Amino acid sequence: MVLVTAAVVGIVVVYHYEVIQLLSRWCGRRQRNFPGEVRSRPILLCVMFVLIFAHVIEIWAFGAAFWWLLNHDGFGEIAGYPSVGLLDSVYFSAATYTTVGWGDLAATGHIRFLAGTEALVGFMMITWSASFGYLVMERTLGRDDQG
Repeated sequence: MVLVTAAVVGIVVVYHYEVIQLLSRWCGRRQRNFPGEVRSRPILLCVMFVLIFAHVIEIWAFGAAFWWLLNHDGFGEIAGYPSVGLLDSVYFSAATYTTVGWGDLAATGHIRFLAGTEALVGFMMITWSASFGYLVMERTLGRDDQG
């Protein structure tokens, strides 16, 4: 359980870092290439959509880990459904990642370790995205105000 959790966390954090790095470089190039034009809207929209897509990929990574573990005996289960398929695992992952926790599904057994860790990681990744989004807005909107 610990190895699967560590692997998924490592993949998610590195993936999120790389997405933010690519977006940061892309934003810097867009702002340098068009210094006199108002470019904030396309830049901000692209950043937001890419970040949303990144979070969806991260949720699917955790969901796939839940689904894999649920198909092996001894790791626990997700109570609330008679059987849990891949999409159910992704739904549970989304509720956990966003820390919403609707309450219709609950992890039992050792799989709770992955669920608890996902809640922490999801909160951190969402906060990281919000901070990055703020910095992009500050740079692009601040540039528009000066022009």
